[in-house]
Amino acid sequence: MKIFLLGATPSFKSDPSDTPIAKLGKTGGNTGNQIIAHALLSQIEHDEVAWEYSVDPREVGERYDMIVIAAANFLFRSFDFGGMAEYIEQANLPVAIVGLGAQSSSYDPDIELHPGTERFVKVIAERAVRIGVRGPYTREVLARRGVHNVTVTGCPSYYMRRSPSLMLTKREFNAVERIAVNASRDVVSHAFDADKMANLVRGIYREAVNRDADFIAQSEHPEIILASGSPEERNRACDEVVSALDGVAERGRLAAWARDHVKVFFDVDDWIDAIRGYDFVFGHRFHGNMIALQHGVPACVICHDTRTEDMCRFLGMPYVNIFDLETIDVRELYNRVDCAALEERYKVLFPQYMAFLRQNGLTPRAAVPQLSAAE
Repeated sequence: MKIFLLGATPSFKSDPSDTPIAKLGKTGGNTGNQIIAHALLSQIEHDEVAWEYSVDPREVGERYDMIVIAAANFLFRSFDFGGMAEYIEQANLPVAIVGLGAQSSSYDPDIELHPGTERFVKVIAERAVRIGVRGPYTREVLARRGVHNVTVTGCPSYYMRRSPSLMLTKREFNAVERIAVNASRDVVSHAFDADKMANLVRGIYREAVNRDADFIAQSEHPEIILASGSPEERNRACDEVVSALDGVAERGRLAAWARDHVKVFFDVDDWIDAIRGYDFVFGHRFHGNMIALQHGVPACVICHDTRTEDMCRFLGMPYVNIFDLETIDVRELYNRVDCAALEERYKVLFPQYMAFLRQNGLTPRAAVPQLSAAE
């Protein structure tokens, strides 16, 4: 099968002149997007795949068999997917879409969407056998629009190991040494509670500094420049980060931590290699925690809005709602990782997801035999 991929892409071509922010732009503005597409393409058989959106859609219709969409939180009031709807219509191919999510600060399914996104929903509903959505809330949002050919799958990244078992284990907390965190100051405005989220984000950074933990950036411009920019750019970015986090720690200590511990990965395989070296990962970035769980590292998601909590609930992932946290207590977060419960849920969902792919005309790749968490 020849597949044309829309939505998230698994990798990008980097020019030597690309700035860190130019590279970020090629990921769609969030390095976590690459994990979605990387996982999805690893799960399905294909003879050819491309994702160069500059190709005329009519040419796509002639050369490829199906459009596959690696989706994310597309159903959000500020997003306009009218262009993608038009592209799909002009290509005139069947569509398979996985991981479509609704993002809101409440679970009211009557959310307002841009007219272009409303058109996108109509187009995929007509061309997909079943629409794979992130969680039950997204299913409700679509049902209010009369769209019912929907299956709750979660995100493709949940199945990226392609193994019937996750084999996740955890050690005693006192033996936890290497920690990675993830957070973003720009999510505060659409959190369940903006003030509470702002305080918790600062708490995540505070614990990172106190524990010499690494910070893995995904969309945070100053941090990404600090991790991968030129020496001059890094100096300016460090000043910006320290100013934004004023009061989290003494300025000199905060600056030293930022220079040594802020990381970014523009390549999923590099990210996987690095994540295996940690004992625990936490923060509110879904994919920053998912990539850890998929590779044997305990992780806990701090859920600040529907796009993360809806998925975590459905998938059985370790998580905590921001309303259930007063401060960031690393031991408490670690204790929320129930490996047995996650394993039990995964064993139910994995075969259902494979059946969903087949139902949509895709051929799942053979499952990887039972692996140890380190493999």
